[in-house]
Amino acid sequence: MEIIDAQVHLNHVHPAWQSADLEAICTTALAAMDAAGIDGVVISEFWGFDNRMREQLPNGASRALYPFSELAAARHPQRFVYHRMVSLSDPELDDQMAKVRQYSGSAAVRIVPRPETGDTERMARGEFEPFFAAAERYQVPVFCWLPGRGHLLVPYLKQFPRVQFILDHCGVGQAPYRLGPTAPTLVSSVVETRAERVKQFDQVADLAQYANLALKWCHAPNLFSDQPYPYRDALPVLRKAIDAFGASRIMWASDYTQARTEMGISWGQALYYILDSDQLSDSEKEWLLAGSVRKALNWDRAAS
Repeated sequence: MEIIDAQVHLNHVHPAWQSADLEAICTTALAAMDAAGIDGVVISEFWGFDNRMREQLPNGASRALYPFSELAAARHPQRFVYHRMVSLSDPELDDQMAKVRQYSGSAAVRIVPRPETGDTERMARGEFEPFFAAAERYQVPVFCWLPGRGHLLVPYLKQFPRVQFILDHCGVGQAPYRLGPTAPTLVSSVVETRAERVKQFDQVADLAQYANLALKWCHAPNLFSDQPYPYRDALPVLRKAIDAFGASRIMWASDYTQARTEMGISWGQALYYILDSDQLSDSEKEWLLAGSVRKALNWDRAAS
C-alpha cells in the first residue's frame, strides 16, 4: 500500500537541521522515510519566525524561501512535493499565486492566520477574498491552519467553489504539549481537554457539506487520544470524520518532527495506528494514506 505523509517539516528531521548541509538533511530524511515505510511526503518547509530564509518586502510583508524543498523535489520528484506561503499583504499577490505551480514540485499554498497577527480578524472581515480569488484563478490548493476556527472558511467555501481547501490538523483547537511548555505562538489556540476537542469536532464534521473542503487528519493521537499507542480512542473520531467527509476527502499526516517534540510520538507510531487498524477497511486506508492527498493536490503518480 502506498504511503504519503501530507505534512512534515522535513528540513527539521536532521538533528543539526539549523546548520546542516541541505544534501545531508535530504539523505537523513530519505533514510527516516524508508525506515518508517513512507513513500512520499508533502514538505512544509519551516525555518522559524525570524528573517532567516525570507525575502523582506518594502511594505513589511515577506516571501519565504524553500531551498530544502526545491532540492528534495529536484532530486526525488517521485517522493516529494511541497507547499509555498503567499502573503495576503504581498503587493504582487496575484503574480506570486500564478507562479506557485510553475515551480517544480510546488503543489499548493498554506495559510496560518493567527490571532496575534490580526489575520483571523482579517479573515472574518472577508479580507482574504483576493487571496482565494487568485487561488481559484490559478487552481492552487490551499492548506488552512484554523484550529477551532474552521467556520471562518464558510463564506470563502461558498464564494470559491473551485478552490480545493484543506483544513489542517483535524480542524480543532491545539492540544497542550505533553513534553514541555506549549509554544507561545500556539497558546491562544489551545483547547485544554480531549472531551472539549472531541465535542469541537462536531463543528468540523458540519463543514463536510462543502464538497471543496478536504480534511488533514494530523496530530490525532494528541488531539483525540488519552491512551498509549495504538491510540484506539482516536478511532471513533476518525470514523465520524469518514462518515462525514468520506475517506476520499481525508488525508493522513504525521507532522512527525513536531509530533516527536510535542508528544514523544515516533513516525512509525503516527502511521501504524492507522495502517494496522482493524477498524478501517483496506479501501479506506488506501484513500487516507495516499489517495486523498494525490487527488486534492492533483499529484499524479505516473507524472512524478
